[in-house]
Amino acid sequence: MRDMPLDSSIPMLSVTAGAILGALTPRVAYRLSVAWGEPTLTGCAQCGGPFAAGRAGWWAFAARCASCGVRQGPSPWWTVPVGALAAGATALSLAGKGWALAAGLLLCATGVLLAAIDLAVQRLPDPVVWRLAVAVAALLAIAAATGGGWSAYARALGGGAALLAAYGLLALLTGGQFGLGDAKVAGVAGLLLGWIGWPAVLAGGMFGLFLNGLTAIVLLALRRVTWRGSLPMGPALLTGFLLALLATTLPLD
Repeated sequence: MRDMPLDSSIPMLSVTAGAILGALTPRVAYRLSVAWGEPTLTGCAQCGGPFAAGRAGWWAFAARCASCGVRQGPSPWWTVPVGALAAGATALSLAGKGWALAAGLLLCATGVLLAAIDLAVQRLPDPVVWRLAVAVAALLAIAAATGGGWSAYARALGGGAALLAAYGLLALLTGGQFGLGDAKVAGVAGLLLGWIGWPAVLAGGMFGLFLNGLTAIVLLALRRVTWRGSLPMGPALLTGFLLALLATTLPLD
């Protein structure tokens, strides 16, 4: 089965969806930005004002508490453009790929959320990461069953396992500079990169490490961290994986 021709509206719809989900990210990130083992926030940490019950307490465009006005979560001034840019770039990279494109867009939207949480509390919550892994694997399985080929799906599983193992080993060898959460996110991204091909998996691993190192050097130079300090790796990893996707799918001419 050939790739579907790219509808010019798909990138624009993807950009719009990415922007909307980026606008919804602050409240979700705020509620999930807690220390390991602590429950999600049920109200404003500043004044104690409770969130609405059900979905309304999670999906809200407001980035400030209705009671005390304190900002809750990351600023939408960065989550909206980052979400839009990542979704648009993914749509261009996976043009006509059907369910694989859906998996890429899901990874983008959740990636913005994970980056926001990591920047806030240096955590990549397992419940979010494992749900993302299952969803991406399921969407790629549908892609394989509808013409993408099971060999590509096997390669996706191999790519995910390869990056999970590589970053997991780094987490063990660096004594905490890399976390197991970083390794798990790398494994999820490896599923999509593996679907594209082994060059994408290799590029994703290299770009992720390069951006992490570059970030550490800059922060050390600015004296924002020390040699023994730790910093959130998730945003650099996710950016590296997106760059790998672009580098290995977009034509050079």
